[in-house]
Amino acid sequence: MARQQRRYGFLTRGIVPLIVGSALTVAALVWLWGDAERQDLTTARPTIMDFGRSPLPHVPRKLLTADAPPPIQMASQSAMAGKAAEGPPQELPSVPPPGTFEALFSRITVLDAARFRTVRDREPLVIHLAGINGVAFSDSCEGTVGRWNCGARARADLARLIGPRAVGCVGIAADGDEGESRADCWVGNRNLSLFMVSRGWADPVDPADARLAPYAAKARDEKLGRYGDGGLQPPDPTLN
Repeated sequence: MARQQRRYGFLTRGIVPLIVGSALTVAALVWLWGDAERQDLTTARPTIMDFGRSPLPHVPRKLLTADAPPPIQMASQSAMAGKAAEGPPQELPSVPPPGTFEALFSRITVLDAARFRTVRDREPLVIHLAGINGVAFSDSCEGTVGRWNCGARARADLARLIGPRAVGCVGIAADGDEGESRADCWVGNRNLSLFMVSRGWADPVDPADARLAPYAAKARDEKLGRYGDGGLQPPDPTLN
C-alpha cells in the first residue's frame, strides 16, 4: 500500500507538471500564430516573450512601403536646407593674448565692471581696462521687473572670471589725473575688455572699435548684462 502511494506521488509530482507545461506551451504557440495572421506582420514574427501582450493595431501593408520617407525625415531635410540657405555663422573677432606681458599681477581686487586694484613695485595701482567704459559698482539698471543692482552684478562677474588666477597686462599707461592707468589685460586666453563688453556690462569707448563693437551689438540684441532683467550667466567653464 505504501509502495502504491509513493508511485502515485511520483506521478503527481513529475508527470502532471510536464503535461500541464506542454499544454500551456502549445496554447501560447497557437495564440501567437493566430495573432500573426490577424496583424499581417511583414517583418518580424512574435516570440514566446510576446504571449499575453495586447495585439498591435493593424497597419495596412501599403503604408509599410518605402515610397515616401517618414515625416520626421522630411522635417530634418527641410531644416538642413534652411540652414544651408542661411550660410555659415559669422565669426566674431577674437583678441588672443600676446606672447609676453608687460606685467603679471597676482593680487587682484575688482572694483567695478572696468577697473581692478593691484600692486606693482610695492605700490598700489588701479588698472582701467583699455577701450571700454563700464557700469560703476553703485549703478542700478531698469528692467521689466524693476530696478536691479547691475553694478554689483558686473563686478561679481568679472571677479568670478578672474578668481585666483593672475592677470597679465600690456600697454600700461597713466590715465588722466585720477591716479589710474589704462591697460589691455588677459586672464588665461580671455581678454577682459572683450569679456565685459560681450557680457553687456561695458561699452567700447570708440563705438566703431572693430574688435569690441560686434560684441556690444550682440549683447544688446540678446539682452545680456545691464540690457536684461538681472539674470547673471556663469563664466565660460572652458576658459583656461
